[in-house]
Amino acid sequence: VAAVAAGVAFGLWGVGVLLRRGPRETFWWRVRERPPPGLADGTFGEHRYLHLKDSGLRLHYVTRGPPTAPLMLLLHGFPQNWFCWRHLMLEFSSRFRVVALDLRGCGASEKPLGRDSYRLELLLGDVCQAIEALGTPAGAPRCVLVGHDWGGVLAWEVAASHPHLVEKLVVMDAPQRGVMADFTTHHPSQLLRSSYIFLFQLPWLPELLLSLADFELVRTFLTGPWMGIQDPARRLTEQEVESYLFGLSQPGGLSPPIHYYRNLFRDTPIPREPPPPPTLLLWGSHDAFLDPRLAPALLRRLRPQSRLRLLPGASHWLPEEQPRLLAQLIGQFL
Repeated sequence: VAAVAAGVAFGLWGVGVLLRRGPRETFWWRVRERPPPGLADGTFGEHRYLHLKDSGLRLHYVTRGPPTAPLMLLLHGFPQNWFCWRHLMLEFSSRFRVVALDLRGCGASEKPLGRDSYRLELLLGDVCQAIEALGTPAGAPRCVLVGHDWGGVLAWEVAASHPHLVEKLVVMDAPQRGVMADFTTHHPSQLLRSSYIFLFQLPWLPELLLSLADFELVRTFLTGPWMGIQDPARRLTEQEVESYLFGLSQPGGLSPPIHYYRNLFRDTPIPREPPPPPTLLLWGSHDAFLDPRLAPALLRRLRPQSRLRLLPGASHWLPEEQPRLLAQLIGQFL
C-alpha cells in the first residue's frame, strides 16, 4: 500500500515536470561520455580495483595515504559514489591509509544484473572481504569503518556481526534496521521522510522518474533548498553533481543502487546486539530524510562508550557539507 501511494505521489510530481517542461525536455536525458574532472583522475588519490575472493566481483576504490598506515574504510550512500569522501580523504591521509570504496553496482565498480545480486548479505560480504584484503595488519586485518547513508547501514551490521574486523565505527545519518522499524512505528512522520524507499519497491517506475528531465529528481535530492546541503558556501557545484550523474546516466546505472532498497524488506536477520566497537554517531539536525529524533533513539541502543554529535543546521549530506568539523570530531574520537 505504501509503495503504491508513493508511486502515485511521485507520479504526480512527474506530471508536474511534464506540464512545466513539456514532453521533449521531460523525457530527455543524456548519457555522460566523459567523467568530470576529479572523478576518474588522480586528484584525490590513486584509483585501484579489488577482486573479491568469493564472488570474483571487481570493486573500484580510491586510496590515499601511507601504504603501511592503519586502514580507514569509507562507505558511501545513495545516490553517490566514492567521490563524496574527497574532502575527508585529504584530511585523514596523513594518519591513515584512507580507502573510499565504490559499493557493488555503484560508481566504477562492477554491476551484476538482477535484484538478487544486491541482497543485503552479499553487500555485507563485500565489505568484510574488502577489509580482509586491505586491512592492517596482514593476517588479523582491522579498520576504522566509516559509513554514510546506505554505507552507514552496512557499517552498523558489519561491526555488529564481525567486530574483529572493526577497531572503531563512525556512522553518519544512517539508522540500524531494528531501531528504524521501532522508531517509525512511534513516529509516523518518518514514513513521509522515507517515502522514496517505498517508491523504490516498484518495478521500472523509479528508474523512469529519477531520469526525467535529465535526472532532475536526483538533483533535487542533492541540491534542493529543503533536501540539499544547507550551508550556501558548501553547496555542490554543477561539476560535483555531474560526478554522481556520470555513473547513474550510463545504461543500467540506475537499477543497481535502487535494488539495494528493493531487497531492504527481505527476511535478512537483524542483529539484536549493539556493535561492540566504540562508536561515533554523527547526525545533521536538518536531515530531510531521517528524523533527528532517530539519533538519540539509536544512541540508547548502543554501548556506554558510544557518542552522539548532532550538528545544528546541517543536512543529510554531512561528508560534503561539514568536512572540517567532521575531521575534528572524528579525529578526537579516534
